Amino acid sequence: MDERRIARGRKKPAANHPSMRAVTGQDQTGELSWPLVDRRQNQVQQSTGIERRQLVDRDHLERLSTANQILLSLQKIAITLPSSFDLEKVLDQGVTQVQELIGSDIVTILLTKTDGTAMFIVRGRGSAQQMHLEIDSLPRHIAQALDYNHSVSFDLSPTVRGFADEASIGAYCALRSRGFVVGLIAAEWRQSKDVTQQTQILTGIADALGVAVDNARLFRDIRQQSASEERLRIARDLHDRTGSTLAFIGLELDRLIRNENASEKQIELSEIREQVSRTVSEVREMLYDLRTGQDGQNSLSETVREFAERVSARTDIKVKCEFSVPFIGDSYLTNEIWEMMKEAILNAERHSQGSQVFVTTSTGDKLWTVSIIDNGIGLNSDNKRQDAYGITGMFERAESIGAEIVIVSPLPDQNYGTEVVISIPIDVLNDPGDKSQ
Repeated sequence: MDERRIARGRKKPAANHPSMRAVTGQDQTGELSWPLVDRRQNQVQQSTGIERRQLVDRDHLERLSTANQILLSLQKIAITLPSSFDLEKVLDQGVTQVQELIGSDIVTILLTKTDGTAMFIVRGRGSAQQMHLEIDSLPRHIAQALDYNHSVSFDLSPTVRGFADEASIGAYCALRSRGFVVGLIAAEWRQSKDVTQQTQILTGIADALGVAVDNARLFRDIRQQSASEERLRIARDLHDRTGSTLAFIGLELDRLIRNENASEKQIELSEIREQVSRTVSEVREMLYDLRTGQDGQNSLSETVREFAERVSARTDIKVKCEFSVPFIGDSYLTNEIWEMMKEAILNAERHSQGSQVFVTTSTGDKLWTVSIIDNGIGLNSDNKRQDAYGITGMFERAESIGAEIVIVSPLPDQNYGTEVVISIPIDVLNDPGDKSQ
């Protein structure tokens, strides 16, 4: 009995257990594998700590490589920061940087009008068109860039448009300086691609370009203000010193004429008095010319017409004006155009020996053209002046604003007359600044 109890308490061999059986297959160690082992073998083996570390290191290396490329690009931006205070050169350099560093197909730069209500496309390379845009009319996705301190990118489509119709993707960033938005820069590509790195680099370009644009505009305003103040100072000196001196000389001559008994002396003194009177009149005209356009009250159209009337009143030359002035976005630009037109009219008055001057304009898709024509002796006559400082100054002004001057003399199919043609690009006229018209 005790033996039976002992036998029942003994564990049976595993081979005779009905729920367990040997599997004929072998595992990698050559041992027989059991169902539990089979299930574990079928599971995906987890990577070891070394493998996980290698994956993390590779990811870090890729990120470091990308960061290093961006840093190199930013370093190049810092090295090539626009050093010029000339706005046109700064803008050209900004476009060049974008194309060299991120290789976009279309680069567009907009500058904000001084009152902050509108933007002007001042640079467009590719198919971007020149235009004047109200801030509120900017595409919503592009306007978002004005709210951030970094670049943003968007996939473009017929419903989500960029500045170029054929662009498939674009990156945009606000130009900032002294806490204000001074403009916007856009880089667009015709083919869709990953532009994550390019978008980051564009932020660095925009940071540098915003400060450079602001500095150039400040310097331009200072230069313009200094020039205006200098002209007004000269006008005051002419009035207070030269004018007063000439007036005193005139009074003294009148006294001498009254007290002189000899008729010959009276005649000589009278001739001198007439010369002084003419000089006083010339000084007054110089004062008018210096102050014209400096009061900020008259538009360019009104200024030219008033000047034409004065020239017609004081000489035998009749100046006729038939022209219209488009929108000009900058007071400095308006003044430079006026100075060129005034010089051309004055040259006709002083040297043409003609009887008529015609001032006309025409507007095309790309150019606004001013024409000043006289019917005088022409520049190619035997009486041609040896000095041409006024004309030289006109060419210098034209070059400074991106305009072009062509002088034709004598007139076509004629043996007399002179035509001065001033051509200003429409996009130059739309340069941001004070609206003077």
